[in-house]
Amino acid sequence: MSKNINFFKNKITETWPGKKGILTEFIFYLKEKLHLSDVSIYVDDYSLSKDEEDSINQFITLKKQEVPLDYILEKSSFYGNNFFVDPRVLIPRPETEILVDFINKLNFQSGELVIDAGTGSGCIGISLAIHNPHIKVYGLDFSKESLEVANKNKNNLKVENFTTIYSDWLSNIEDASCNLIVSNPPYISSKDKHLRDLHHEPLMALTALDNGLADFKTISSQASLKLLKGGMLAFEHGYKQEREVSEILKKNGFKNIETLKDHQSHPRITIGILSN
Repeated sequence: MSKNINFFKNKITETWPGKKGILTEFIFYLKEKLHLSDVSIYVDDYSLSKDEEDSINQFITLKKQEVPLDYILEKSSFYGNNFFVDPRVLIPRPETEILVDFINKLNFQSGELVIDAGTGSGCIGISLAIHNPHIKVYGLDFSKESLEVANKNKNNLKVENFTTIYSDWLSNIEDASCNLIVSNPPYISSKDKHLRDLHHEPLMALTALDNGLADFKTISSQASLKLLKGGMLAFEHGYKQEREVSEILKKNGFKNIETLKDHQSHPRITIGILSN
């Protein structure tokens, strides 16, 4: 005999007592994965098919393993578009939209070149390319698996002015060739306690040496050569790294340094202009 949705609602409530967030994710899963309506979920005594039951049981199994919902759905919403994601790449964070929004308000000239260093899923670079079809955007990554995901998103979203490049940060970019470099590099120390909650995401994209600052130093040093004079370097960083990142930029010839705050009023994005 087939089971109805209330059976599984009760099962989830019993499995995770007091955790309403799991039930909220389950409802979202029913809508996104099984395409069920609010009427089917809340009003009708909807009987599930065998395939639907199997899909729900898979959801429960994965949530017991604490797999993020975005990985279960293989989809994450970012800057108005749905991006394919899986454990090869980080799940896009809402605060990163602040970085994209800032850059999208700049006055780009036709043909200018923007670099997304450490592109991952491509969410930053592709979002910039979509909103600025007259510029060229290169998404760089040292992980070939990440580039596969970025290319999948490029094709899914039909973005022609975004190109992926295999590169150890900026090493494969010509000197004095680009107008803006944006990066959300790994910035968590390997000793950070928050890593315990991120065990399904790629460690390579999360942690960096030198207390999380190593990649800021590498990128800033390379960017001082790859950018045209007057070009911009924009970083997303940890909320306690504003001072260190600003100092790194200054030491590498950047001026007019400013920091933007995230939705919790934490310093999250630091920007500098390469001195002429």
